[in-house]
Amino acid sequence: MRLCFSHIFILPSSAKIATIRLSIVPKPVEDVIMKGKIAKILLPILGGIVLLQSQSGCAVDNQTIARLPLFSAKSDVIPGFDPPHVRLKQIETKGKEGAKASEAEREILVAQLMHEYMTSPDSNMRRATVDALAKIPHPERDRFLRDILRDENPFVRISALEALGAAYSGSLSDLTSLLIEQAKIDVDGDVRITAVRILGDVSPKAPRNNARDNAHDARLRESITVELGGLLDDRVLAVRYEAMRSLKKITRKDYGYDMSRWSHYVRYVRGEVPDLPSGRTFSEKLPTISLPMFR
Repeated sequence: MRLCFSHIFILPSSAKIATIRLSIVPKPVEDVIMKGKIAKILLPILGGIVLLQSQSGCAVDNQTIARLPLFSAKSDVIPGFDPPHVRLKQIETKGKEGAKASEAEREILVAQLMHEYMTSPDSNMRRATVDALAKIPHPERDRFLRDILRDENPFVRISALEALGAAYSGSLSDLTSLLIEQAKIDVDGDVRITAVRILGDVSPKAPRNNARDNAHDARLRESITVELGGLLDDRVLAVRYEAMRSLKKITRKDYGYDMSRWSHYVRYVRGEVPDLPSGRTFSEKLPTISLPMFR
């Protein structure tokens, strides 16, 4: 005797068993099933039960099974709604088109991107919108990116900081002030680290080999150095290390990760101490190699 499945139905977990015909199931087992004892166990776990109407001597081909809802292929495309990967591609395309578009076309593209940002609950969509917006020259772009720094998602705020560091059209002093403020007030450590890193990249650097220094750059560099010195006491250790790396980029001084020497240097810039901290010795500059211990 063969057992084949001629009908397959899926019932919701709240449904009850109506009829089950299993030609090879003993009568006591069938009585238990009919009373719903097995269903009470299986339905909460599986969320449904397959009802099988069996017949002896029948045959079911693969095409019949493929037409059943349980086995048929399903698409994730909803009519009238673009899936996420398509929307991300559309946003990226708008950014590329906006870089070469006319002024009128840029206005339309920026408006579409800002609408996408304000209406999307998906942080990945908002990050893609920020990246696309950074590529489009627009008089309101800087203001939009500054507003996005208040986004609830830290990764979106990081994208906005990177976009401002790469495409800010205002003055350098305004950009550095914005980065310093974000490094101080943001509640997320990764956002503060990003702000400090970009600050070290965009700030004016000390001249090499006693070259003539611009007075405005010197004053701006001094104020940034003092602000970075304040971050040497940040509650997040990674922010302190990033502040020391940025200080090294800006001042061209090499005190490694010696926080006491950097603090001494910041006090020197403020005029609180007369002398610079001592430089690192040759042995201090050698990299430290940690070897595993064997017993």
